[in-house]
Amino acid sequence: MPLDLIPITVDPETLFRMEQSGQPLVVYECGLQGTPCGMCVEGTTSAVSAHLRRHGVTGPDNTVTTCTWGGCYKTLKKGSMARHILTHLGVKVSCSICGVVKCRRDLLHVHISSSELCHLAIADNVPGPGGYVIAPMSWTAGHMHQV
Repeated sequence: MPLDLIPITVDPETLFRMEQSGQPLVVYECGLQGTPCGMCVEGTTSAVSAHLRRHGVTGPDNTVTTCTWGGCYKTLKKGSMARHILTHLGVKVSCSICGVVKCRRDLLHVHISSSELCHLAIADNVPGPGGYVIAPMSWTAGHMHQV
């Protein structure tokens, strides 16, 4: 089955991290309203925070700001903005032991710390719909020959 190759723009830091890890990533089109940047952002709080800074969302975490992702216009603290945008992307996390899925990493950590069975679990990312998988050159070349 052939893969659909779609050209997308990703910031150099994301590409560098992906190449260093040797693992594919899922990225999402920027949905901030106003001046469209045309970039795709990785579905993590740190990557979304860095992307927001490129859009001029800066200042103390307790500064009140407005989300403009996809016309949302919800008012919240700047420190919560990246986590809020992950909800727009549909990114979730799951427990590596029991498979329970939570919408936020902090909520999954509450599950892990309160569960005797899952206390050694790690948080696995669950990509949201509409993401694009990008893979490092070494990974792509190495996997194209597998049957």
